[in-house]
Amino acid sequence: MVSAQNETRSAATRITDQWSKGAVGFVPEVKDDRVCRFVFENYNSLSFWHSQHKIHHLNKLLRHFDADCALGVELQVQWDMADSNLRLDKLLMPGQQKRVAVGYNKHEAFSRSQHGGVSLATFDRLSQFVLESGADPHGLGRWVWMKISSGSLVTIVVVAYLPCKSKAAATSNKHRRETVYNQQGRYFRGIGDVRCPRAIFVDHIGQQLALWKQSGYQILMFADANSNVYDGILATELQRDEIRMADVCEAVLGHRSPNSHASSSLPITGVFATSDLVAQHVFQSAHGFGLGDHRVFVVDIDLTQLLGSEYSQLVRLPGRKLQAKRYRVRKAYNKSLRDNIRRHKLIEKYHQLYQSHQSMSPQEISRRINQLDREKTELMKCAESKCKKKCAGKLPNSPKVSYWCKRLRLFDRIRKHKISPLKDPRNLYRSCAVLSKDCSEMEVLQPKDYTLAEVEARIIAIKDQLDLLKPITPELRFSYINDKIDEAIVDGNTKKAKELANMLDREALRGGYQEIKKTTNKGKGRKVFSVETEASDGTRSIISSKVDIERVAGQTIGERYRLAYSAPIMSHNKLLSDVGFSGDGPAVESILRGEYDYPDDVDPYTQLLMLEAAVLFSSPGEQGIEDWVYSHDFQQFWLHACERTESSKSQLHFGHYMSGAHDKDITELHVASLNTIREIGVAPDRWRNSVTVLLEKVFGVRLITKLRAICLLEADFNWLNKLIFAHRLEVHCRIHNLTPQEQFAKSKSCCEEASLIKNLATDGGRILHNSSAITSNDFDQCYDRGCAPISGLAARAHGVSL
Repeated sequence: MVSAQNETRSAATRITDQWSKGAVGFVPEVKDDRVCRFVFENYNSLSFWHSQHKIHHLNKLLRHFDADCALGVELQVQWDMADSNLRLDKLLMPGQQKRVAVGYNKHEAFSRSQHGGVSLATFDRLSQFVLESGADPHGLGRWVWMKISSGSLVTIVVVAYLPCKSKAAATSNKHRRETVYNQQGRYFRGIGDVRCPRAIFVDHIGQQLALWKQSGYQILMFADANSNVYDGILATELQRDEIRMADVCEAVLGHRSPNSHASSSLPITGVFATSDLVAQHVFQSAHGFGLGDHRVFVVDIDLTQLLGSEYSQLVRLPGRKLQAKRYRVRKAYNKSLRDNIRRHKLIEKYHQLYQSHQSMSPQEISRRINQLDREKTELMKCAESKCKKKCAGKLPNSPKVSYWCKRLRLFDRIRKHKISPLKDPRNLYRSCAVLSKDCSEMEVLQPKDYTLAEVEARIIAIKDQLDLLKPITPELRFSYINDKIDEAIVDGNTKKAKELANMLDREALRGGYQEIKKTTNKGKGRKVFSVETEASDGTRSIISSKVDIERVAGQTIGERYRLAYSAPIMSHNKLLSDVGFSGDGPAVESILRGEYDYPDDVDPYTQLLMLEAAVLFSSPGEQGIEDWVYSHDFQQFWLHACERTESSKSQLHFGHYMSGAHDKDITELHVASLNTIREIGVAPDRWRNSVTVLLEKVFGVRLITKLRAICLLEADFNWLNKLIFAHRLEVHCRIHNLTPQEQFAKSKSCCEEASLIKNLATDGGRILHNSSAITSNDFDQCYDRGCAPISGLAARAHGVSL
């Protein structure tokens, strides 16, 4: 009870402390997935030239609020004078996918710390929906904007800075020259406009907002107005009938915003929106909470209001439990799968099917193949589910951290039960009793003994405790693992001790290089939430609904995969029926032996290819390529494969086969299944399914014809193809000199030699005055034009049995 009272007191102190310092409003600590969170502040100079403490503080602030969009004014950076590694897209939230727009005075560059400037950055999921961005057309950095949309609804997000007359400018020539007000005044006087820069700003931004409003766009504007946001010069302009924008904070707070600047008495910073946009939560921090001397604004808006009902949210798949490189996890997986294989006699079943398949009907063979394949798949997934327990969090795991995390999860379950009661809460009551038994000093009462307010207070108190532990969690983790290493050494388990020591080394390297990789790694392509289609007249349209994207992608990919039908053999009915669609027709043997009587109207180049296939087949091809799969083939590949390779539809990822390659029985199972399928010639249904993924070739280009389609096949099916059609075919060609040796890699050579030879050849031609040319050709969609009958015939000519 004493512990519970301490938790409540700590939570109450944390909540009231924010209010006592002058903060107003509230945003949930855990952001809802359906909410878009904006964080806005006057940075009062990022000043990262000599120290990046403000950048680190800003990133910490954005991570704390889990921001989807960061908006700022008064960056005071002349970005065209900054190094490439000090661009805002490099400094802000490194490692995250983002879209960044900055505005600054491009006409004057007195120093790299130019007064003024605005920035707008969208992160992760929101960045997927940015169609375009822009800035003040006069190049003064007065505002920047982004257009976001997932379909029919378009929203313009704007951040603007209205300059003020600085008092320091009246007494200092330096300030008179550098102030934003005087910068803009000099520019407009130079083009013949002698009005006040503030009046010009209001006039220009009003015209731009009215134009967007006439186009049917929603508008959300964050502005440092340097005037009262309710009756000042900018607020008056926004109230015009052509614009009709109002402050969103007052409706949520129930009162007008307090003073924005620490030394001001007026609310000069505000968030304005058209009537279509309504904020769910608003928080205005106390002064000193952020980077500058203004309050930090945090605004939550429903994503469906911003993006429309077409908004699609990707469901992130859970991480893989099985990791073959982890000895302990791999050992647990192999033990579970090996025991199940022996219990179900799966290897014996495959051998029995292999020996008796000739007496079965095709339907019975297909049924048995799929039955055994489903059984094997279920056993593999079952072994993965038992190989380890997930314990991934923001803090390094240790017994002390684990206890507080369990406590946090339990109280979160109680909170959900209080909001929406469970039909059968016995498991929840049992969990409370178990946790209380594990630590009697910090008893957890039954859910009925708490109110919702008490539960939420304890959640906040537990998070406070985790924040206090955060600085020492690496030490706790290090001490915990070292104790485990000592225990393993005492027990004589040197293998476990070595694995734990390697795990510590990996964690240390990961922590040291994580930020470096985030900053230096190449940016990833965006998730394809919507695609663009181009009509015959060049006009483009955006498609965002799931059904329409699948329909358009299916049509485009279908057309791409049918490009092989342009081959002459596909339009010659007799020749195609003789060769067969996969090169296994009735006339293939006579073609390879040179005895086939070609029709008179056959394409001459197609006939030449078939005659060349007969030449290849005449000498070594008749010997054939061995297609039996051996255990050493399986282990040689899977023990050294890349485990990070993406999975297929069945979720049997590379880790399953890499782990199985360490065990004799599991290897024998995989080899027996592959040999049975290869010998019978009937593939399981699992091999007939694939996942086609659309990826951006060029970042930001979503034109359907410019997206790269990646087809993910089953791992074992893909490897069997590589073994026969790549590895063994290559060995066969080497032995029989069917391919020029120049095409094979040579030991103790590198790619620079080919480039050197090219340069020497061109230099020689230039010296001898010989005419020569070197071209680099991109065979557009050449893989999609691979013709199956010709490919099958070529494989047969090299000795592959189909």
